[in-house]
Amino acid sequence: MSAEKEGTLDKIYGELKQLRDEIALKAHLGGMELREQWSELEREWETWTHQLKQDLASKGDDLEEDLRKAGGDDLRKLEIKTKVTISKLKRGLADVSEKLDD
Repeated sequence: MSAEKEGTLDKIYGELKQLRDEIALKAHLGGMELREQWSELEREWETWTHQLKQDLASKGDDLEEDLRKAGGDDLRKLEIKTKVTISKLKRGLADVSEKLDD
């Protein structure tokens, strides 16, 4: 994976983690009415971060090249899947945050 893409993923990961941590604190202090939604987001977070770490650790810099060799479509599918997951996590975290602020 290129350094630029890895840096972008690191930045997105950091932003989502910070938002997640802030919401977790609010939820804990506020007596969480949204436990089910929060639990679902936590599962998605764990799945995404586990897969991301596993992919980066096992394939490292060769990931992008391997995917390109397998076909550009595979790389594009991975990028789309990652973007969809990130968008879903952002929307879910923002939704929980808004409900906690009400």
